Order: sequence, then structure tokens, then C-alpha cells
Amino acid sequence: HSTVLIPGVVLVATPTSLSVSKQSERCQKEALGWRRGVLVFDHATLGDAVAEFNRYNRTKLVVADKAAAGRTIGATFPTNGVEAFTRLAKEVFALRVEDKGSEFVISR
Repeated sequence: HSTVLIPGVVLVATPTSLSVSKQSERCQKEALGWRRGVLVFDHATLGDAVAEFNRYNRTKLVVADKAAAGRTIGATFPTNGVEAFTRLAKEVFALRVEDKGSEFVISR
């Protein structure tokens, strides 16, 4: 079985399924932000944002509780902007951020 992909179409393959869907231009820009050295979040959870940051940085981020992980953000950060992200967590969400050396732990 073959599928021809055109710009704006996303293919997701799992061991048991294959799905093809059209992505909005905004979603495409978010997904490709890394090419410009940025991570773009639009209604992303802090947990999802942390996972994305951890793909690009040696210093890891950890969200210690589900309530904090479920908060949503809309922001753009440099891929290496771990400190800017933790500052946002403290100043905007009033979350605690503990610097543990090789990781920052974010909690309520």
C-alpha cells in the first residue's frame, strides 16, 4: 500500500494503524520551528513543552505534579531557552522551580 504525501499532510504510523491528516499552516509552523532554532507552543501543556525542551537540551526539565503539567501555554522560546522557560513557570504560573544541577524540577 502506498500513499503520496503533499505539503501540509501528516502521516502517523503505529504498529497497528496508519493515518493521514491535513495540518493547518499554524500547526506546520509550530512543528517546524526547530528549523529556525525556536520551539513554538500554542495551547500546549507544560508537560508537553517540557518533553520538547528535553529533546534539545542536556539540562532537563521535570514537572513534579499533574496539576502543573496540565497548565497550558502559548509562547515561543529558543530551543536552548530552558532558563527562560523556568522563569515563565515562576513568574506567570507562580510555580516553584528547583535547580538540581542537571535538571530543573517544576512543581506547585
